[in-house]
Amino acid sequence: MVNTLQPINLTDWTGGLNLRRNQFQLADNESPDMLNVDVDPRGGFCTRKGWLRWNDADIVDLDTIAWMPHNAAVHNLADGNQIVYVVNGADHKIHSTGAGTRVFAPLNITANATPHCGDFAPWGDYMYIACGAANPAYRRLRDGTPQQLANTFSEIEAPTPATFPRANYACGHGGYMFCASTIEAGASYPARIRWSHPGKPDSWRDGDYLDIEQMGGRITGIMSFRDHLLIFKTNSLWALYGYSDDSWQLIKVAMAVGCPSITCATRSETAVYFFSSSNKGGIYGYSGEAPVYISEQIRPALEEVTAFNAVFVSWAGRRLWIAVPWMKNGGATVEPSSVFIFDPDIGNGAWSMYNSVVGTISPVVDAADVDSRYPLTALWSDQTAAMVVLDRLDEGAYDAILEPSVLGTSDGAYLSTGAGQDLAVTGRDPPGEAFDSYYRTRWLHAGWPDRKKSWRRPTFVVRQVPQDVDLIVESFRNYNETEIHRTRTLRVEATGSNYWTPTGFAEANVGGFDWTPGGENDPTGTGADWGPQQQGSNLIRAGSMGLARSIQMRIRPSPTTMRKWGVDGIVAKIKMRRFR
Repeated sequence: MVNTLQPINLTDWTGGLNLRRNQFQLADNESPDMLNVDVDPRGGFCTRKGWLRWNDADIVDLDTIAWMPHNAAVHNLADGNQIVYVVNGADHKIHSTGAGTRVFAPLNITANATPHCGDFAPWGDYMYIACGAANPAYRRLRDGTPQQLANTFSEIEAPTPATFPRANYACGHGGYMFCASTIEAGASYPARIRWSHPGKPDSWRDGDYLDIEQMGGRITGIMSFRDHLLIFKTNSLWALYGYSDDSWQLIKVAMAVGCPSITCATRSETAVYFFSSSNKGGIYGYSGEAPVYISEQIRPALEEVTAFNAVFVSWAGRRLWIAVPWMKNGGATVEPSSVFIFDPDIGNGAWSMYNSVVGTISPVVDAADVDSRYPLTALWSDQTAAMVVLDRLDEGAYDAILEPSVLGTSDGAYLSTGAGQDLAVTGRDPPGEAFDSYYRTRWLHAGWPDRKKSWRRPTFVVRQVPQDVDLIVESFRNYNETEIHRTRTLRVEATGSNYWTPTGFAEANVGGFDWTPGGENDPTGTGADWGPQQQGSNLIRAGSMGLARSIQMRIRPSPTTMRKWGVDGIVAKIKMRRFR
């Protein structure tokens, strides 16, 4: 007898997230909804890694002040140490660590630049801080006492040191220190850019400035990129080329897109990325030519954003991080609520979406892996005032953010300690807060959108896991995106080796075997650790999905077994019914 079953093979997920309201228009490898899952460049998807708290003590006392981080930076010192800076927008105070420490302390500085509070410009072992056009700038040598800088000018032949214009933005470029958007002698110059004496970031001449009045608007940020200085305005983008006041050449890069804040722009090794609030909002990439629009897939979300000052754009871990004041099924908010991730190495560039129950990423420390190879960010949260290491924990679908300290790992077990407590072993699941994760497929119709089909038992190619996980497969039918038609449970069992307990067969209670997932590293266990986890995939068949013209599936872990999981492929099987 001829087998009339037909397969629909889902093995390519590299299209990533696409939030188009009409899901019928999605590409075959795109998803209309995915949360806290990463797409593998070679295929498949899996839970994102957990996030880890970086500093033990809260940066501010949440009982007395809110935690609203508006900007963050790292200062790499010549001796190899690092200093991390973060600005709290609730009280406009700057906090920093000591050199090579994770302990934050407030600096006696008020940063009132709008909206980013303060702009950081490192120069050797000095950090220059522009605190707003109405406030004096500061200079700090390593982790010493900040020095307030005078707002005076001088000639190159007789430079006056320890000076700096009052400005909203600062940036070192080409042997000069630049600042922009200034107040001078009581007059505001929001479109003015200034440069220092060559090689002297703290000496300035009165006549060394350029007013960019064309196209109107104000300067919203400056950034050094390759051989030119990028100048962002509210509705345009400019590039300043040259190497001295006799050779500066101003080039208009874009006249229809701008940037609302310097925190909405970042750079990688090859490109500058920025959020533009023009034309309802979007993300653009610039590599020396005209800016390129790259956020078509998440356009519906960005078009709803109204609080442009709460958008944070960062490049870290070879990916683009966009924190936005927007929530899925909730629309625009007034503070960062979701995080979109753009990975240029996946296909033509793929988007995904992250979230956490503790807080939301705000400014990521750009282009610096502090004390590790993982990106560091300030978390916008009402539960904790902390810096958080992203993509740090491999095991389990958990974030370890609220814990006072996480000291390291031993044989896959996470070691943690609370204040005043001895080191304790907590088992293979990291201590912390579980985060929801799921992946929703496009609508499957086998090229016949209106023809009825009998959907037989699909086969899932699931990744092997260190602990048993229950995956919930929810199916929707006939383009109805709100009503779950059927729910199935897939049991993904851990595979690995078992070991005898120390007393072997004489251990009558457990039959001589150690069945505890944590093994000897688990305080509740009885014997040796389990063997190493096997790498690879398993084939698991799910239940049938009934009669329907089209099917959509949402895969998520059971709340009772919230652990690491992944899917490499799905084979949906159909039998065509008579076409009418």
